[in-house]
Amino acid sequence: MKKAAIIICIAAVVLMGYGYWGAFTAAGNKVYDEMDGNYPFFILLGGFILLLIALGMFLLGRRKAGK
Repeated sequence: MKKAAIIICIAAVVLMGYGYWGAFTAAGNKVYDEMDGNYPFFILLGGFILLLIALGMFLLGRRKAGK
């Protein structure tokens, strides 16, 4: 479960980086203008949710292992 949590965490960080770029930088705002700006915002939100899931998996795996 620890390996899966690490993989999900890496994917979450990549998604959050892309979402931040698209939503909060000048270059991202140029690419995603007007209502298209919702896509990076929700990708950022989804990345954050995946990060929370990975953290839960990691903590649950540690708890079951008895460490």
